[in-house]
Amino acid sequence: MRQNKASFFGTLFFTFTVSLLLKAIFVRYLLFDDINMFDTIYLELSYILLFTGLLEYIANPKWKFTAYVSLNLLLSTLFFGITVYHSYFGNIPTYYALMQAGQVGAVKDSVNQLIQPEYFIFYGDFLILIILWFVRRIPLYTNMKLSRKKLVAPILGISFAVCVTNIFLHKNEIITDSALSAQAKGIFNFEVLQAYYGPNGGLPQAAAFSESELQNKNTIQDKINEIKGIKEIPDKERDYFGEAKGRNLILIQFESMQDFPIGLKIDGKEVTPNMNKLINKSFYFNNLYQQTGAGNTSDAEFIANTSYYPAGMVATSTFFESKAFPSMPKLLQKEGYETFTLHADKVEFWNRVELYPSLGFNKYYELDFFGKEDLIGLGPSDEVMFNKGMPLLTELKEKNKPFYAHFISMTSHHPYEIPPEKDVFELPEKYKGSIVGKYIQAISYNDMVLGNFIEQLKVEGLWENSVLAFYGDHMGMHHTMFKENDPALLKELLGHEYTKIDRFNVPFVVTAPGITDKGKTSDQLAGQLDMMPTLANLLGISLNNYVHFGQDLLNHKENLIGMRYYMPAGSFFNEEVVFQPEKSFDDGEALILETAKKVPHAPYKEDYDRILKLLSLSDQYLKSLPDK
Repeated sequence: MRQNKASFFGTLFFTFTVSLLLKAIFVRYLLFDDINMFDTIYLELSYILLFTGLLEYIANPKWKFTAYVSLNLLLSTLFFGITVYHSYFGNIPTYYALMQAGQVGAVKDSVNQLIQPEYFIFYGDFLILIILWFVRRIPLYTNMKLSRKKLVAPILGISFAVCVTNIFLHKNEIITDSALSAQAKGIFNFEVLQAYYGPNGGLPQAAAFSESELQNKNTIQDKINEIKGIKEIPDKERDYFGEAKGRNLILIQFESMQDFPIGLKIDGKEVTPNMNKLINKSFYFNNLYQQTGAGNTSDAEFIANTSYYPAGMVATSTFFESKAFPSMPKLLQKEGYETFTLHADKVEFWNRVELYPSLGFNKYYELDFFGKEDLIGLGPSDEVMFNKGMPLLTELKEKNKPFYAHFISMTSHHPYEIPPEKDVFELPEKYKGSIVGKYIQAISYNDMVLGNFIEQLKVEGLWENSVLAFYGDHMGMHHTMFKENDPALLKELLGHEYTKIDRFNVPFVVTAPGITDKGKTSDQLAGQLDMMPTLANLLGISLNNYVHFGQDLLNHKENLIGMRYYMPAGSFFNEEVVFQPEKSFDDGEALILETAKKVPHAPYKEDYDRILKLLSLSDQYLKSLPDK
């Protein structure tokens, strides 16, 4: 009997179960700073026992060791991936996001900088196994058969019952923050429930619309306007409506560009001299916030072309890949425009191969078009993209064909490694080697590229008959990437502590020669959803029969900006505060926009409810769209 008990502690079942439990304890410590043993055993061990028990019950003895090692490798990699993902985004990835793991190679430099040495503890037992394998002294009873009837079956039954009980106990528990949700429900249980809910499920939903209501665009738009509290203005009464009608539209999305570098000087030298000069003759919206979801850059492309909320916990280009989106390209095509997008990356990245046809672009130009010259980071430099894109514009000019060209930059992607020969901003010594310094150099590079592109447009006779606009796709400076002195450097540059208000603030600049020459800087609240309606107004494109969740910034001042993913669903910016819930509205936090000072959030419950309605309505509308 004693020998049997001793042998049991050397079985594959016991050894790998304990190993995975220790890893579950470690991952919860890294993610949540939580070392509550009871929570870990109750929430995670039941799933681990379910996995190892199934293996013990069904695996062929000949392949049992390989099966256990494979399970261990799979779950270790899952824990490792979740930890790395959380270290950057602050979210727990759903299985939808984990399915995009094949794209990691494209951003390996960014990922490598996020990995901390302690993360490799997840694979520590593999090192031990390898050593023992080579010395041929693996102290495991690899051939010992545990009684299926007396031991394995009861373990399977109990663990399955605990898992199911846990699912039902938490099924209707609404926790808006994904990290808090995974902590309270268990990591495995969180993934199961997200699969049950769908990528944006498990949150309060607005009243469902019938199919006929969703097909009635005027009904949907009236509901959106009612929720937002805005009154529709007839086209003929709108300021600037159609003043740029018939002009080309050149829209530039700058990678990781936040607003704070614009106008910034370091030791008296401008970081963005070309942008600063351009803004003097532009409409500049300096209080605009990102609204991207898990798709990041691709979501920004989606928002800029549709004025719809992105999917949130999964890339819109993946979750809605079959849909035919109403869009700016389609509206302009009706006006005789040629529409195309340019991005010097593989079109398969973030499933753009499906996104671009869904948006209705006539053409797209990707890595195969730009080649592999002057590689920086993810691919060919932005200089290559603009230089090779220019002949496409001049060719259409010669044909007297108006066009919409959407340029997607990527050289300024994290980790912001601009080659020394391309440095256009000489950093003071204290910034060298810091992520803040590298970011400043990347944004200054963007500025140089933009300045050169504008000069080319003028030389080619395209400038006067075009509307040029640029914006940032999402934040670039994240606290998880900071080194020891980076927070102090940012505080010195900004004149205050770096906050989420700074982090999510991206620029939007619109230049229409002859129309915006006097220049106008607006600090009115805005979001990326508002860019498309604003450009449509200038170009004289009516949105009377087009559902849009953003608003024309040239005619509507009051606003309510929703965000999910980078902040929990239900987060919003209004004219006064930024609000972020945790488990629910009751334990949320409101910060004054101008000072980031915390204030009581109870007065903002109505705005919280309004944002949840808008998110729900956007999801319902996108799901109702026909397939392409």
